[in-house]
Amino acid sequence: MNIYLESSAALRDLLDGEHGPLIRERLRAADLVATSRLTLVEVGRVLARLRALEPQVAATVAAREAQFESDSELWVIHPVDDAIWARCGRPFPCEPVRTLDAVHLATLEQLSGAVEHLVMLSTDERVRANAKTLGFAVEP
Repeated sequence: MNIYLESSAALRDLLDGEHGPLIRERLRAADLVATSRLTLVEVGRVLARLRALEPQVAATVAAREAQFESDSELWVIHPVDDAIWARCGRPFPCEPVRTLDAVHLATLEQLSGAVEHLVMLSTDERVRANAKTLGFAVEP
């Protein structure tokens, strides 16, 4: 299975949120994991906030954070380039779409041209609805 990892799913995995174990299982079993550079930034910001505001929680996820960083070195990290920004400015099937969600959806669309059978891994309902309407399989 080829997976596009969206930030909400990455954070559920990292922070052991709802569906975290299933997301982790899908990532481990994937033939290919692709994501946007945005995912790494969003995850980094959440972890930085945790270290500043909830150091005890940050300490409990430190091992998962290290694993995420290690795993991400093996992933296809897609840049947020001019083509992605241009797509973000056009409508998506299920509006309204927030800007950062549009980046993920535009990246998914762009990657689907190069990666067959790309499955969106997301827990964000707006992202999931759009991905499904665009014809992508969505998990969990």
